[in-house]
Amino acid sequence: MRIQALPRLARLSAIPLGVGRRMAVAGGLKALGRLTDEASLDLHERTADQLFEVLGGLKGGVMKFGQVLSVYETVLPPSISAVYRERLAGLQEAARPENAARVRQVLEDDLGPDWQRLFASFDPEPVAVASLGQVHRAVLPDGRPVAVKVQYPGARAQLLDDRDLTVFAMRWFTSLVAPQLDGKALATELMDGLALELDYAREAEAQAAFRAGLLDDPDYVVPEVVLQEGRVIVSSWLDGTPLARIIAAGGPEERARAGLLLTRLMFSAIPRTGMMHGDPHPGNFRLFDDGRLGVLDFGAMYRHEPGTPSPLHKWMLIHLAEDPEELVAVLREMGFLRPGVRADGARLKALFEHSGTAVRDETFHFDGAYLRATVEGMTSSMQVGLSLAFPPDYVHAQRALGVGIGVLCQLDTEVPFQREALRWLAD
Repeated sequence: MRIQALPRLARLSAIPLGVGRRMAVAGGLKALGRLTDEASLDLHERTADQLFEVLGGLKGGVMKFGQVLSVYETVLPPSISAVYRERLAGLQEAARPENAARVRQVLEDDLGPDWQRLFASFDPEPVAVASLGQVHRAVLPDGRPVAVKVQYPGARAQLLDDRDLTVFAMRWFTSLVAPQLDGKALATELMDGLALELDYAREAEAQAAFRAGLLDDPDYVVPEVVLQEGRVIVSSWLDGTPLARIIAAGGPEERARAGLLLTRLMFSAIPRTGMMHGDPHPGNFRLFDDGRLGVLDFGAMYRHEPGTPSPLHKWMLIHLAEDPEELVAVLREMGFLRPGVRADGARLKALFEHSGTAVRDETFHFDGAYLRATVEGMTSSMQVGLSLAFPPDYVHAQRALGVGIGVLCQLDTEVPFQREALRWLAD
């Protein structure tokens, strides 16, 4: 950790004490249902102010924190989620694009001193700022528009330096909205995944493989990798309406179409590409006027081992179990219950009860109420969940699926969730 980060970590360490004092004033709020109640608005406002004051100056960690928040915000009442969203938006706006001279230096170091000859034009102003780099629009000599993704110089060192600070922040935010979840483990796993995204060669390989699996598909558009060298990826340009804009102001038809294609991508990606999009937040999707969905950012991909059961197949078997005895049998067969571990089938059934609601009918309407009930059900049954041995591949895929379901709830739309799952997982 950088010396400059130590004072911020010290201030951040005071957040639990401040939260504790404010919780006492708010009447000793402890359960998720109370902490997400409108009555605790003052608690969240004060905590958000302290949290984001300390986080000032981070780039990669702040972006990842924002992605976590985007999933959780549907769980919270609008007035409370707006508190964190407003503070985070100000923090992200304060994180300005990288100095143009330093970006040019990365391009020169990795593409060569004559890198400008690769493009007919290159816009020095970034069109997007990501967690570890920024994207510039350019045009190739043959006239094709492209997106040039440039990693921030020193991104690896900064991410490692600020790791503890960001994990600490996400841990305490999780303790507020879902106090029985292991926020530290969640944050650590997210930051480990972010570190993998520094490998642009790995990302370009995943993007090319994902594109090959969906090539000529009438529903999806995956940009072509034109060039990858070092900390630079050049891909074909994608237009379309950002999914975040559809979530904010899209009509019912746009929401339904986006929800259908997101659901289809969740379940069809592994059988078609051998991978699953590991970071399906709204910023990584575009909806075209012709109804196709553009898919971006392949740094955090779940890679499935051929010849092994899909983690989504396991997820469906667990959630389709009709009674506690069947559920225990499924969990034992798939290795989630170790030999000799006693299982309370009724309590395990309660653990998966709310999250499995979406797979029991052919179509399901995803909204904030469903997500709140799911998180509340999981946290209330978390103790029994600790008896399960979740395989690493299941955890990775489950996190991606959870983020995707969070986006479906943001879209507030009805999708044929069960039908798509069974269509692609039946074999």
